[in-house]
Amino acid sequence: MNKNRGHWYLLTGILIGVFFGIVILQIAEPPSSNQYSPGNLSDAGRAEYMLMIARAYQVNDDLVRARARLDLLNEANPVLRLEQQAQRVMTSGGTENDAHALAELAADIREQQ
Repeated sequence: MNKNRGHWYLLTGILIGVFFGIVILQIAEPPSSNQYSPGNLSDAGRAEYMLMIARAYQVNDDLVRARARLDLLNEANPVLRLEQQAQRVMTSGGTENDAHALAELAADIREQQ
């Protein structure tokens, strides 16, 4: 057996394995873009996403953009959900600024309707 091969055969084997793994994964089940939409988040993920929207709205004051982001959640009544979350933030020991951001966004959306 040739002992001068070094470790290049290991590196070559790993690279070939990774390549074929990626090819097989793409053929077997290519990822779809709707798997990663905000509408598929858990309840905790939705709450965090809504809080991020409210914080962004507090900074940039762009109601159209905030509405577009909320629409991605596919909520039946996003204003009610924002109000409920603002109340939960206050009762669960969250910051007053977060509760205010959520409530402000809910009020501005309600005012626009």
